[in-house]
Amino acid sequence: MKKLIKIAEIILFLMFLVLIAFEKQKLTIFLTIPVIIFLYFYHKKANIKNYPLFLFIVAFLIRLVSVLVLKVEVADDFKTMLEASRSLLNHDYSFMNGFYFQTYPFQLGLVLYQFILLKIINNTIILKIMNSIFTSLIVVMIYLISKKIVKEEIARVISFAYLFYLYPLYLNSVLTNQHIPALLTLIVIYLVLTKEENIKVSVMIAALLALANFFRTESIIIILGLVVYTICYLKKDNYKKKLINLGVCLLTYFALTSLTSQLILISPLNKEVDNKESLNKNVTLWKFYCGLSDKYNGIYNEEDVQAYFNTNNEKELLQERIKKDYKKFPILFLKKEVILWTQTNYDLRIKNNWNNTFYTGIQYFNQGVLNIVIILFVISLFPKRKEEENEKIIFIKILIALYYGIYLFIEISPRYAYNLHMLVFILLGIGLERIICKCNQIYTKNNQKLVECNR
Repeated sequence: MKKLIKIAEIILFLMFLVLIAFEKQKLTIFLTIPVIIFLYFYHKKANIKNYPLFLFIVAFLIRLVSVLVLKVEVADDFKTMLEASRSLLNHDYSFMNGFYFQTYPFQLGLVLYQFILLKIINNTIILKIMNSIFTSLIVVMIYLISKKIVKEEIARVISFAYLFYLYPLYLNSVLTNQHIPALLTLIVIYLVLTKEENIKVSVMIAALLALANFFRTESIIIILGLVVYTICYLKKDNYKKKLINLGVCLLTYFALTSLTSQLILISPLNKEVDNKESLNKNVTLWKFYCGLSDKYNGIYNEEDVQAYFNTNNEKELLQERIKKDYKKFPILFLKKEVILWTQTNYDLRIKNNWNNTFYTGIQYFNQGVLNIVIILFVISLFPKRKEEENEKIIFIKILIALYYGIYLFIEISPRYAYNLHMLVFILLGIGLERIICKCNQIYTKNNQKLVECNR
């Protein structure tokens, strides 16, 4: 199994190494290198007590300013969900008979959550403030998880740099359904990395993932990651314990998600629905049909919507696309991964009347941040030559590999990189440590080391 893990690590490294060649505006990294150097030496010398609290306060203030300053239109799916939440305030359930919720009933989690908050304060500002709280906690979790993998000063640099990453700041105002699931996912990762395996922890992980699934149906990827991770480290002296804990986690997760679905079915939301079967199309197949669109690089588009949702044979439609375009898939897969992992500002809709030079400068800097983040991340993925990799790092690598593989085939959006980049930020500290270590070996003075050379 150790050899298989090592081979998988090498393949993962090579897959992301290829993406570096397609990064946009590569020279923008020079805008960000001085900032990273400054942050490293500042945090190395700064004696900030209770750093998680400090991080949360700074993150929240920055996010609060962003939601007050940025003029962002709530559009597309999120506009539909916001309007549904407002309809609930007037006891109007008619939206349940519309195309969107007949097709995507699993989006009701955010609708109910927003309804509760709007019941307290009927203004979208309360939603944006709550988003700011959740995303500030995400910054703290990135620090706490990173600290388990790299040195304290590196973990501080990573989390502090994430504070200013533009896309999460922008998403606070979009009213996406990603923030709560993202936070819960990071908490699960933290539990996996820090807590001893037992039934109590397994139930806790399952409950958190089930709650995350209520908002966004993405938890199954983490569940699959836990299965692969468990299999990778099964041994004669631990297989019973590991399999029991995994079984408890799976049973609890699927029981809770099924229970949630049943509660929705018997709730007032479903009483006035004309089509009691709810789903009128196979949305799973839709994700693949859209994701394999060579013309639109696997991104949501109206042409595919009209074709798919106006047919009575979704399987045949998908099969036709595969037969027709399968030779184009290798290039399509590369394009999709490049868009997903290495591009920024792909769908920003900021309406502030900013000076073009100022706005362009922000975009260049943000692309520079992502470019250097990806480079450090790829350096981090380079496997150790002799020793077995830390199990904590392997679990995060498994999740990244699963996301990479799944998005080869299903619909993508720049927004979907939100969760992916959190994992990237967590791991890139290894690359930063390796660079500092190498510089230390070359420029050692007075036997003082910047960081231990253990990576």
